[in-house]
Amino acid sequence: MQNNQVYDSIIVGGGIAGLSASMYGARFNRKVIVISQMPGGTISTTHIVENYPPIKSISGLELANKFLDHAKEYGVEVVMETVSSIVKKDDGLFEIKSGSDLYVGKTIIYGAGTQWRKLAVAGEKEFANKGVHYCALCDGAFYKNKIIAVVGGGDSALKESLLLAQYASHVYILARKDKVRAEPINLQRVLSNPKIEILTNVEVKEFLGTQKLEKLKLSRAVKTKNSDISSDILEVNGAFVLIGHVPNTQLAKDLGVTLDSHSSIIVDKLGRTNIEGFFACGDCTDLEVKQAIISAAQGVSCAYAMDQYLKKSAI
Repeated sequence: MQNNQVYDSIIVGGGIAGLSASMYGARFNRKVIVISQMPGGTISTTHIVENYPPIKSISGLELANKFLDHAKEYGVEVVMETVSSIVKKDDGLFEIKSGSDLYVGKTIIYGAGTQWRKLAVAGEKEFANKGVHYCALCDGAFYKNKIIAVVGGGDSALKESLLLAQYASHVYILARKDKVRAEPINLQRVLSNPKIEILTNVEVKEFLGTQKLEKLKLSRAVKTKNSDISSDILEVNGAFVLIGHVPNTQLAKDLGVTLDSHSSIIVDKLGRTNIEGFFACGDCTDLEVKQAIISAAQGVSCAYAMDQYLKKSAI
């Protein structure tokens, strides 16, 4: 079904970047709509956010909801759908397909964010949601008094291990390199938690089990606090793969938007891309720092650039 309205901007993605863009788009008196599979974005799955100035500590879900509520106060239309295609027509307008609906906009602000990176090893697909997970806040509570492995050695992995330790009897952190890489405060919290054990220079080669995950095949033999015997098989009840994210940029790529070698959208300081009228913000762009505060600022910059573009455009 075609929506009869022509929007000044269609914002793809309802995370911190997209919602910030929508607020400022509305403040510029532009007709904007946010189309998002998950309004609030992936930060809503984060347990605790402690680095968003000037909020000392807040759950990711609460922060996301504050952004969503703020956008709605400006009258921003928010649609919970998945965008399947973006086309730029001969008249310069953009047409977006989402489910059975079509939306037309003079510009696009693309803030589709990222998705969890997969290990791509044997058993990962087979045991997805049967012991293999990617969101500690979503699924950690299923593992009360169980043994969990966290695959990853970055700051996010360590933070999520702290959440998982609230449920589990024991948490293994499996780091590929010779040391973990985390903010000092998070590393200290992990080291002082008796439930958490860090194993370095080790990779998961295979997820093993019958009906659900039971064991991990490791790249080398390790000796843990729970065993005096070195083995390359680690018995666990669940595993959380926390090795970063990959940008959701396939729709932009299909349109002809230029990406870098990491599949991130190349933007200038105002979020402009190589396609006129197409702006991008947030973690799907090539800005090096991936933080909510940066995404919010990028969203505002895109809204400003969009407004300036429309003032000069004949569309």
